[in-house]
Amino acid sequence: MRPRARRLLLLTAVALGCPQTPAPATGGAPHRVGYGTVMADIGRRFEQLGRAAIAGRYELAEYHLGEIDEQFEEALAHADPPHEGHPEVLPAMTTAFLQGGVPELRKAIASRDRAAVEAAFARTAAGCNECHAASGHGFIEISREAGRVVPNLDPL
Repeated sequence: MRPRARRLLLLTAVALGCPQTPAPATGGAPHRVGYGTVMADIGRRFEQLGRAAIAGRYELAEYHLGEIDEQFEEALAHADPPHEGHPEVLPAMTTAFLQGGVPELRKAIASRDRAAVEAAFARTAAGCNECHAASGHGFIEISREAGRVVPNLDPL
């Protein structure tokens, strides 16, 4: 690939990958992303974290965990909460995840011990499912097995 084409491709990728807050409508508030949109990205990253870890790609797993942590810390704090279910449980459960699930996964991934990562992944997925059930979204099931599709789409 030519250097100019490579630069253009890189600039395009950066531009498309950078989140942008849309300008507010005349006199209106800026658009806020929905909670479900942020959670869908977290789910995608959780799936990739699990797949990377079982493949022994621990640096990639650490990267996805860092992105998940950022989404919880930054994006969810500013997202519109769901209009259905029980959104009042979300702040406490988010705090529990950040204080329990993230550090446990981080420690397991740092150990480079596949069994420890799989166990931490399973406990974290169980916490995800508890939050989904408590918030009225129990139909969004996360497999406790690392490497599986998130959310679980297996037939009932």
